[in-house]
Amino acid sequence: MRGLVLLCATVLYGADPETLVRQVAAYDFGKDPAAVRELEALVLRSGPAMEKLLLSGMASAQTLAAKDAFCRDLAIAGTDAAVPKLAAMLLDPDTAEMARYAMERIPGARAAAALRDALARIVVSLGRRKDAASAPAIKTLLASKDIRLAEAAAAALGNIGTPKARAALLAAPPSPAVSAALLAIADPGIYVRLYSAGQREAVRAAALEGLVRVDARQATPLLRAALKSDSVRLQGVAINELARLEGVALAKELPNVAERARVQILTALTDSGRPDVRPILVESAASDSPAVRVAAIDGLAKLGTAADVPLLAGRAATASGDEQSAARAVLGAIRGDAADAAILQAISGAEAKIKIELIRAAGERGAASAPEILLASAVDANRPVRVESIRALRETAGPRQVPALLALLSKTSNENDRKELERTVASAIRRSKDTFVGEVIEAYKSATDVGVRISLLNVLSMAGNPAALPIAREALQDTSGDIQRAAINALSGWPSPEPMDDLLALARAAGDPTRQVLALRGYIKLAQIPSSRAPGETARLLKAAMATATRPDEKRAVLAVAQRLVCPESLELAQSAIDDPMVAAEARLAVTTLERALSFVK
Repeated sequence: MRGLVLLCATVLYGADPETLVRQVAAYDFGKDPAAVRELEALVLRSGPAMEKLLLSGMASAQTLAAKDAFCRDLAIAGTDAAVPKLAAMLLDPDTAEMARYAMERIPGARAAAALRDALARIVVSLGRRKDAASAPAIKTLLASKDIRLAEAAAAALGNIGTPKARAALLAAPPSPAVSAALLAIADPGIYVRLYSAGQREAVRAAALEGLVRVDARQATPLLRAALKSDSVRLQGVAINELARLEGVALAKELPNVAERARVQILTALTDSGRPDVRPILVESAASDSPAVRVAAIDGLAKLGTAADVPLLAGRAATASGDEQSAARAVLGAIRGDAADAAILQAISGAEAKIKIELIRAAGERGAASAPEILLASAVDANRPVRVESIRALRETAGPRQVPALLALLSKTSNENDRKELERTVASAIRRSKDTFVGEVIEAYKSATDVGVRISLLNVLSMAGNPAALPIAREALQDTSGDIQRAAINALSGWPSPEPMDDLLALARAAGDPTRQVLALRGYIKLAQIPSSRAPGETARLLKAAMATATRPDEKRAVLAVAQRLVCPESLELAQSAIDDPMVAAEARLAVTTLERALSFVK
């Protein structure tokens, strides 16, 4: 169609439209305007059919004169398609007038909407400039049916803030935009007016906060009234502002308000960070309201001192639910070395339940002086106290405590206690820069109790020092079957892949099927430890495991690992297992998964 129009124009008028557009795009004031006039005449004859060509010319226009010429032509031929380009030009002072000229003449709602949008932006800009002279004109826009324009007018008058702007807003029909604009003026009289009962709750709350900022004295009676309000929002504003203005004096209102407000008051006072709030929190911790007690205890995390340790430990030991959780959290978080010392000093003379809570807190706090006291409580007659002490030592003990922990492990007859000690000794060893395990090796060699030797093998496994590998390998030949199984488990749990060859040899050796299965599972587990091996090499290790496996469980385990290892060798392994009836389904799934993954890699 466009080509037909251009052809007709050329035949009928002797003009090449595309040439004319290029010439107009280079036109400037002072030059020969012949091309401009000829293009305008062509547009008058062709109308909207020229619009697309004119827009392309506008895009390539080199001067303001050229843009002005195209705007005049679009005033004749423009449709909705020209609106976005012209609307953008409205925002540029150099092109705003020429774009407005064109937009005024383009029919349809889209052009009108773009003009209103531009007007709204202009109004906002005038407001930000606080241009008082524009207030009368902007006032008339408050009644606009275009909501965006009316809101822009309100915001602009709020920014201008002159007496005339205020009067215009006060006379305008109420709306969220008008209320927001009045709030921005920051006038005490307006704040009082907006706080009246007929306003929305959000407006009243904002007005009350604004009044406090500009005239706290006038706001105080309103804050006290709001404190007794049924409105959660207004009451919250009152509490926060009164806590800031009056501090601990606000606590006098605690008996006079509902539970929710008491919690808010305690929280607001705590947030103030004032040391004189602490006695109020301690007193409120004895409230008959569980929610108030929790709020008071939570506040002690910020304002509590070492003197509050007995209170917190007692609540942690005797309370339940949120209150117990809060007391435990605060006991572990309360600040200062004095609190560390108070917790540790209280352990020895405390009754069992409280002692447990103090020990737990000592472990969480990681106090440097804690291990010696915790070692003493680790031999307490009360088993829960012993167990909690061992767990706390896991967080605090270091290499210096290893001999004492090993001695404790060797003397412990309770298997569950030994399990706890195993993890604690390993943790203490790992805190050493060199992860020294010589003391554990000596303890193993001198131990005669099978249970103790098994625990020490477990410690060596968790520590993972290469120096311990010969001990674990030697234990594989022990006369005790329990020691042999413990050695396999120790090698299987090694934190590095070194024992893989030992485990594979055990899995292939004739003898106890249980040992073979345990060794193969350990081998598969170690194959998954991150290392510098290439994926293909790991897949070859898995292939060895698959060749050794005789049960479906181990074969499935191999396929599960191979499926996550995207490489051709894994795919080959999975394909080779499709003919195995024990794992055919798993093998097919692995093949499908790997083929899809490898297709993305390629």
